[in-house]
Formats: sequence, C-alpha cells, structure tokens
Amino acid sequence: MGFLERRWLARDAGSADRPRGFGLDVAGATGAVTGPGGHDVAAAYDLIYATAAGKDYRGEARDIAELIRRHNPTADSMLDVACGTGLHLSHLRHEFAHVEGLEISDAMRQAAVERLPGVAVHAGDMRDFQLGRTFSAVTCLFSAIGYAQSVGELNQTLNCVAAHLEPGGVLLLEPWFTPEQWTPGTVHSGVARDRHRHLTRMCYSSRSGTVSTMTMHYVLGESGAGVRHWVEEHVMTLFTDKQYRGAIRQAGFRDVEWLPGWQDQRPRVVAVKR
Repeated sequence: MGFLERRWLARDAGSADRPRGFGLDVAGATGAVTGPGGHDVAAAYDLIYATAAGKDYRGEARDIAELIRRHNPTADSMLDVACGTGLHLSHLRHEFAHVEGLEISDAMRQAAVERLPGVAVHAGDMRDFQLGRTFSAVTCLFSAIGYAQSVGELNQTLNCVAAHLEPGGVLLLEPWFTPEQWTPGTVHSGVARDRHRHLTRMCYSSRSGTVSTMTMHYVLGESGAGVRHWVEEHVMTLFTDKQYRGAIRQAGFRDVEWLPGWQDQRPRVVAVKR
C-alpha cells in the first residue's frame, strides 16, 4: 500500500456532520489552534503527496494527455472528477483548451480554486453530479473511486461520468486496491516540511470483509501557530477486477485498456464511450 489520497464522500442523510467513507477527529493539540482547519487539511495533503511521497503530478499529467489523445486525437476538453487540491489540473490545463474540476470537500475545492484561477472547480459528489455539458475526456484519479460504498454506487458513479462524456470521449480511471492486493495490519509513515510547517503522518491499515480502513494520524507544527494533531479515518471498498469491468461495461464503454499503474499495483484503466 502506497501513500493514500484523501477524499470526502457524501454525507449520510441522517448526519449533518459525519461523511460516509471519511471521519475526522481532533485527537488533541497544543498551541493557539486546537484542531485542523480547512487550510490545514489541504496543506497537509499537498505536503504529503507532492513533497514526501514525491508524486510526479507533471509527469502523470503528460501521460494522461497522451493516453487521452491516443484514443481521441481531437480531444480539447476534460473534467477531473474528485480533483482534490487541483495538482493534476494545474498541469492538465496546459494540455487542453478547456478543463474543469469536481470536488466534494470544501477545503480541497477552495485550495484548487486558489491554485487554478480561471478554471471552474465545481462542488459535487462523483456519484450524482450534473454540470450541464459534456467533455472530450473525464478522469477519476488516485483511487477516489474506492470511496464508492457498494457495487451499486460504483455503477452509479460510472454512469454519471459517462453522461458527461461526448460520444467517443475517453474515461481514465485509477482503481483502488482489489481484495487480493490489500495487506491489512501495516503501518506507513510520511514526513514533509516547507518554510514554515513541519508535518508527520502515520497510517495504519485494516480490513473487514471487502472494506479497507486507513486510520491516519497527522501532527502539523507551524511557526507562530503551535502544533495541531488530528486523526482521519478513510473507509474504501476493495472492489474486484470483475466488478470494475462490469461497472465500466454497463456504463456503455468500449475499447477498455488496462495499463500498469504509475507507482504500485493499482492499474490505470482507459475506455471509450460508445
């Protein structure tokens, strides 16, 4: 298991505070600030993945553009579903004439808006969004699809994505781990810093049936602001390859291509809308 992405799935109708698939608990803090604000959460995300994990967003964006144009040479627009803080879009905006993003987390979406002046970053749930237009390509990267809580939600998400693609449009999907790939009981850590902040993250992975859970402890120290400690819990479904293939097929895609992943066992899936 490599470094994991943070995503917020839609909140349960009966709970205004706790999203399904994600939990946040302020476990204790010192200093002037007693817990993570939205800026902390987004900053921690960028520090861990762009700095500590060394994720090559520029290289991946170049690869994404090449894959899309291999299947749709005239592609000129794209939507990044679950775009996070916009790190991929910051490079993809130079590859396509028009790009947009979709993100359910207010904190992450605000970071993307600040990073991407002039780019529309919509607030929305990947399972049920309506933007009123279609695109040459839609991406759903870094395993955000794993936050779907059932095969029904997986199908719903891919149907929603397909509805936002032009005929001949390209889907680029990065699945979450399968049940065979997941190793519970492991601990992973990451450390990152910039001029003013020091961040440490410790992650413990567990499993119950086809549900994987990552419990992530963050300690963020910032000059002049003290130290904040919070805990995130991410619950993601371990879909099988067969379930992914079925969901892609039922959503009306053809020419499905499974490619090796950028960093670990998770593949990249490219498909074309009929």
